[in-house]
Amino acid sequence: MQIKTIFLLFFCVFTIACTASTADKKADWEKDNEAYYKEDFDKTDIGYWDIKACKRTSDGAGTLMATTGYLLDQSGKLREAGDEDGADDLFTASEKLSAIAANLAVTFTAFCK
Repeated sequence: MQIKTIFLLFFCVFTIACTASTADKKADWEKDNEAYYKEDFDKTDIGYWDIKACKRTSDGAGTLMATTGYLLDQSGKLREAGDEDGADDLFTASEKLSAIAANLAVTFTAFCK
């Protein structure tokens, strides 16, 4: 009978100790995560680019669009002069540059807003 009482007493103390330890860890975890989620994040902490990279991306897209406009203008002049092959080549180049500029604009929207 004495062995059963000691075993039962040991089991109860052990269970209470484990439960208290788990409760302390859970409270610490909740406290740490509350501070983590309430912390103000800088945009760069969550994947956004810094201002300089965004500025370069915007400038690059603008430069490519300006070049696209220039190539379209030159293509029109060549077409008026009768050089259809040259006009088509410049038009194709302007079309490709326009696609690259559009990709840069999408990248800017994704990482800089």
